Amino acid sequence: MEPADIPVTTVMDEEVVSVLPDTPLPEVFETFSRLGCTDLVVAGPEDHFLGFITALDLLASVGPVVGVRSRERERCIECLLRRETAVAADIMTRSHISVPTTATLRHAIEAMEHYRYPALVVVDERGVAVGRLEACMVISHLRVAGHL
Repeated sequence: MEPADIPVTTVMDEEVVSVLPDTPLPEVFETFSRLGCTDLVVAGPEDHFLGFITALDLLASVGPVVGVRSRERERCIECLLRRETAVAADIMTRSHISVPTTATLRHAIEAMEHYRYPALVVVDERGVAVGRLEACMVISHLRVAGHL
């Protein structure tokens, strides 16, 4: 089967770890660290996919120099973690990159190239995150399948 025909659902990881938009940042940092620094999905009512939090989102939230996405940068980690209003929705990447469950690996690779980001969230027809797909998963699958 050629990459153009391989569904993303055959390669994606179905384990999606999500946090609610109102999850306090100390809990977001804890979850992120415990999971081995994997992007976290932010899901709203009925598990609807809203965005995700990357390592750079977290760094940008605590450092004035690290990223350009943060609207309200804090000067120190302690300052950020003490602020009661800081929640997942404050720092998540809103221009999330997702593909539908009907997408193929070709579509996924094109999205990764276009957005220059090595991970995608796979969403079903209701907008619920049902999987994640990383560039390393695609490369491993293509190698094992004999395409590389």
